Amino acid sequence: MTKLYVLIYTDFGDTCDGFARIFGKYRTKVDAMKAMQDDVKEYNRDNDYAVTIDKDDRILLGDESNGCQWQILEIEV
Repeated sequence: MTKLYVLIYTDFGDTCDGFARIFGKYRTKVDAMKAMQDDVKEYNRDNDYAVTIDKDDRILLGDESNGCQWQILEIEV
């Protein structure tokens, strides 16, 4: 079996459906973390949310009422 790292994100707010979406698949956790951090920076340029949670495998900007959450899922294929 091979490990894969899947980066997902979920938007929260009045105009969002609250469903997670796949951002990308990566062979290493380091690559997934870099993609997550880059997208968080890009997203926050337009929104300016406070960082609520910042861990290796999860970042939450704002909160679950208004913001966005990224997560890295480790799966075996």
